[in-house]
Amino acid sequence: MRNKNCIALAIGIGLFGVFAILIALAAVTANNPEVARDEEGVMPATVKFTVYGSVHLPETISRFEADGAKGLVTIRRGKKVGRLPVGQYRIRSWKTERKDDDGNTWALTGRYFGQENIFGVNNDNETRLDVGEPIIATVEARNIGSIYSFNQVIKGRHQEIIELKRNGSRPQPPKLHIKNKNGSYERTFSFHYG
Repeated sequence: MRNKNCIALAIGIGLFGVFAILIALAAVTANNPEVARDEEGVMPATVKFTVYGSVHLPETISRFEADGAKGLVTIRRGKKVGRLPVGQYRIRSWKTERKDDDGNTWALTGRYFGQENIFGVNNDNETRLDVGEPIIATVEARNIGSIYSFNQVIKGRHQEIIELKRNGSRPQPPKLHIKNKNGSYERTFSFHYG
């Protein structure tokens, strides 16, 4: 009696295993477009190889992000040369960080490059990206009647907008010192964010 129960249990487990394999195979073939059915059953999936190319970044860049056909890609600190799938990309952002003599961490982040900032990666040679410094800080002045307004703008080499942070926060806005030629007018103003 005991042997008949063991044999019945073994057959039950075997049948359960066969059904589990068939259900798993049906789920894989239903959701995977690379697995094709023919008249005799299921054909094995073809293996697709992704071709990569090299991207060379300036050594001061601690983070770089780009959008491509396969989505957002990120290259982090310590990866002066990154490997990306071959294709066209659009730069999303870059970041660089440094410490000053007092131990404060200053970070520059470049964003908002516009639609024309496209680069390609191929497997034949290394793509060099000139992102990061130098940055250009300018003061724009406008005169409407007797009122003058000033605006500080920081842009990167691709006209991207630069965000400056000190220890993770915006530093105090800079001051603007104005003096006329003969010295009869001299005044210092503070910029305000927003």
